[in-house]
Parts: sequence; C-alpha cells; structure tokens
Amino acid sequence: MPVIPNNYPTKKKKRVGFVPLFLFLLLFVFSTVSFFDIFALEAEMVTSQQIKASEQIEIVFNQRVISVEKENIVIIPEVDFSFVLSENRKSLSISADHGFVPEQKYEVILSGVRGMSGVVLDGKIFIFYTEEGVSGTLDVSGADYMGFSEMELSENRYIVPESSQVKEEIEIVPYITEGKYIDISISNQVMTIFEDGFKVNEFLISTGRYGMSTPLGEFSVKSKEVNHWSNRYKLWMPYSMNFYGPYFIHELPYWPNGYHEGEEHLGTKVSHGCIRLGIGPARYVFDWAEIGTPIYVH
Repeated sequence: MPVIPNNYPTKKKKRVGFVPLFLFLLLFVFSTVSFFDIFALEAEMVTSQQIKASEQIEIVFNQRVISVEKENIVIIPEVDFSFVLSENRKSLSISADHGFVPEQKYEVILSGVRGMSGVVLDGKIFIFYTEEGVSGTLDVSGADYMGFSEMELSENRYIVPESSQVKEEIEIVPYITEGKYIDISISNQVMTIFEDGFKVNEFLISTGRYGMSTPLGEFSVKSKEVNHWSNRYKLWMPYSMNFYGPYFIHELPYWPNGYHEGEEHLGTKVSHGCIRLGIGPARYVFDWAEIGTPIYVH
C-alpha cells in the first residue's frame, strides 16, 4: 500500500457560512411579512369627514368581505341606522334612519368583519362630524329649538346668546388638529373651540385692556373652579379656568354688592388680563373643557 506523505493535499469539506444562512433567514422573514401584508384586510372611509345630517357615509375595503351583519357595526352616539353592502362586497354604505343629529361628532366602529383572505378587521374606528342644519323634520338652527332659552344647552348643541354671538364671519385656521383646544384671537376678540380640527363653537370675549394685556402663547387648563374669588380685585369670577399665573378664563365678574360686569363690553379689551366670556357661554366652555385642554392665545 502506497504511503501518503504528510504534506499531500487532501479535499476539505465545505462548511455553510454564517452569512449566507443569515441572509436566507432574513429573506424568509421579509417574504412572510409581505405575504401577510398582501392579504391584510383594510378599510377606509371615502366620505368627507364633515357631512350633512341627511347624508350617508361610505366605507370601502381593499378586498371583498364575506359578509357584514348589524352586530359588526357600532355607532356612537347611538342612532337607528341601516346599511347596504355593495354587490361586489367591497363597499359599505351606512345611513341614519331618521338622519344624523346636526353639529355632532360620531364614531363608527367595525368589528368582526372577515375578508375573503380570512383576515378579520377588528375595532376599526372612523370619525365624522355633521354640519349645522336639519335632522329629519326637526329644525335646530333657530333659537326656539324645543322651547330652550338662548342660554340653555340642548341635547346636542349650544345656542349662543345674541350678546355673545360673533357678528362678522372670521376665519380661524385651527392651530391644533387633534383633540380639543381653545383658540383665543386677541385682534378679533373671539374665542373659538375646536375638536379634531373642526370648529365646535365661537363666542365674543373680552381680553386685557391696554397696559394689562392678556399673555400670548401656548397654555393649557391648569385648574377649574365653579366660582373663584379674586383677592386682588375683590370680586367673583364664575366658571373660572386658570391657564397661567393669575390669568383665568371666566364669566363676566360680579362684585359682592351685586354689580355685574355688563355684556356690552364683550368684543372689547377691558379686562385686567383675564379672558372674559358672557353669561351662558362661560359655563358651556367650562363644562366642555377638561384639565389639560390646550389654549392658544394669539
């Protein structure tokens, strides 16, 4: 038998390198993610986010759905509604049986809707707002709505007293588009309250007189008091919301002798730096705002 020298070249076994194995696993992961992305069930509301009370909303799916039942749809606030799934089962129309309530925020929640791929859409939320107008045969645009006085809250909207109404139309571009916030326009002497970028209401106000200006900038509601006593000026400030130092948003003040600041001052800079609201609107904003609600004074 021939003897093989020690230095004779021999064949070595090839090893699978770590890098190629890692690349293979990475490729597998990405291909799996792409697979599920392709078959994921998605939905989008194609109707404008602000609609008339008599209009319907339309939701489209990126694939056909097996079916939609009434229990798959929740509308908040609750309303009697009907729905139609299109023939190709890729579009869903929802309408209120007696019209949506004007000037109302609605949420539509879809749950348990299964697509043809087998993927289930669960807890998908759509938000829309209704414009001022008529719901069914009930006109809520007038101040005599259901016998409510001009300073009372109806079930769905607030009727602004004439003394606090903004007489000329002004355009305020929302500074914050998510959640609630209070906008204070010093030049217009107007407060506008917004929610999710949509105007909820507006009121005439009175800010700081010359030499006692209302501070400008970004603030938030720090605290709330139903009736705050001012030690400095010796007067009562109903429905007060502190937003910075000694500065508050509050109703027109009154003194211990019963004298009440006149509403004819609304729209004029006459305060000591606070932001004054009329009787009625102050309570409305007080109830609407929460601790932490942003305030933008400009």
